[in-house]
Amino acid sequence: MNLSHENISEELLARYLAETASEQEIEQVNAWLAQSPANERELATYKLIWDHSAHAAKTSFPVNTDAAWNKMKAKMAKPAPAIVPDIPKPAAREIEFIPNNARRKLPIKVWAAVVALALLAFGWFHFQSNKSDETQRIATTNNTTDSELPDGTKVFLNYNSSLTYPSDFNGDLRTVSLQGEAFFDVKPDAAHPFVINANGTEIRVLGTSFNVKAYKEAPVRVDVSTGKVEVSKAAKKIQLIKGQGAEVLDDTIRGLEANMNMLSYHTQVYDFNAADLNEVITSIRDGYHVDVRLSNQQIAQCRLTIRFEKEPLDATLSVIAETLDLDLRKEGKVYWLDGNGCQ
Repeated sequence: MNLSHENISEELLARYLAETASEQEIEQVNAWLAQSPANERELATYKLIWDHSAHAAKTSFPVNTDAAWNKMKAKMAKPAPAIVPDIPKPAAREIEFIPNNARRKLPIKVWAAVVALALLAFGWFHFQSNKSDETQRIATTNNTTDSELPDGTKVFLNYNSSLTYPSDFNGDLRTVSLQGEAFFDVKPDAAHPFVINANGTEIRVLGTSFNVKAYKEAPVRVDVSTGKVEVSKAAKKIQLIKGQGAEVLDDTIRGLEANMNMLSYHTQVYDFNAADLNEVITSIRDGYHVDVRLSNQQIAQCRLTIRFEKEPLDATLSVIAETLDLDLRKEGKVYWLDGNGCQ
């Protein structure tokens, strides 16, 4: 592998990763890392390819680390999450009520002012008592965002999604409406079930974590990470536990094995076990929000067993390409994988 590192050699980095470097050499590498965050990112990417090349040496898929390194590109900047401002609540006024004997001695104009103030106070308290009817909305476009609902439930909203919920959960149910995709970590409350309305499908829980995908003109998909979830539409319903999922199409509910890669946009973890390349690329595309394409269908059935955790996109694609002996190129904003198929 021919690397270009300022003030440090490739051989020294190799000894550092192989844990054969001397104490003086380790200090030299640490000093190089401290020079800039770019050096830290460079070593992290080098280590990713190093680790996967060692893993692939034990399999029938050798990794060409030279090609993988040369294909690295700059990280794509992640858009900043949208921030929904909190609107401060107006403070309630303190009203002093006048005894009846003092009230009779007030001039008419003063008495009228007191009555007006009392009516204003009544209107304010009436407003406060009905405030639970108000709704709040969180929405995203080309970004994701973290939010916490009034009951303590945590929500991670994916791209092009929106969540509508009341200012206060005062009723028997904690009901929200979702369009798009979100990961929910529901605050347990057995007396007040948490209900999600998603494109005509109802998801009901007491306290659990799960993913809901409900974009328009597409089946509603639920994948359970922990706890228990009930999915229902019309007169049909199904209960799901950890590791199970369901897909709702029209009035049909189909039980499935949960796909934890559906949560990758939130967890940044990808874990593939003998998955075909079509499935891998779909997960990468949805999780990183990038356009990745296969140049032909001959390579679509190539199978891959590999795991990535919070890795840069370019490093992930480079390792996939080298593991399957494919070519990786980038044209504008589109990544292409090309090859002659797998043996």
